[in-house]
Amino acid sequence: MELGIFIIATEYTIRIDELAREVEQRGFESLFLGEHSHIPVSRRSPFRSGAELPREYRHAFDPFVALATAAAVTTNHKAGV
Repeated sequence: MELGIFIIATEYTIRIDELAREVEQRGFESLFLGEHSHIPVSRRSPFRSGAELPREYRHAFDPFVALATAAAVTTNHKAGV
C-alpha cells in the first residue's frame, strides 16, 4: 500500500527539510503540501464557516519552494500540491 503525508507547511510547523527526511525514512511514498499561497491581507467577505480565516492560510509557505526544499534532501519521494 502506498501512503503519503499531507501538511500545511508554515513558519511554525516542522521544517520542511526535517519533515521530508522523516517521511522518507519512515517509508511513506509521498509528501503533499497545502496550496494556499495567495491569501489577501484583509477580507470583506466572511470565511465560508463564518469563523476567522485559519492562521495557517496566512502563514503557508509557497508549496513549490517548499517541495523543492523537500526534493533536495530526499532521494525517492513523490511530491505534490
